[in-house]
Amino acid sequence: MFEDETVDIECPKCGHRNSMLVRGFEESAETHFVCVNCKTGVKVEANEFRHRLDQMREELEALERDAAREAKPKPKRPPKDDFQI
Repeated sequence: MFEDETVDIECPKCGHRNSMLVRGFEESAETHFVCVNCKTGVKVEANEFRHRLDQMREELEALERDAAREAKPKPKRPPKDDFQI
């Protein structure tokens, strides 16, 4: 769902934001990259990120269920004078 999205990771040394694909966090327990600005090697542990990503997926699924429930047409009530005896 979010695999092709990117997240910005700030370099702890220079503060430059480096973009990474979400796919990299989902495939391994930790991800390594080199800051494009200062060339410092950075290790990112993916466990917390994956946990938050799972929470976001659950929230999105709940929103989709709620939207589908609200989209169903509600049954029309008969007018007051429309009684059959």
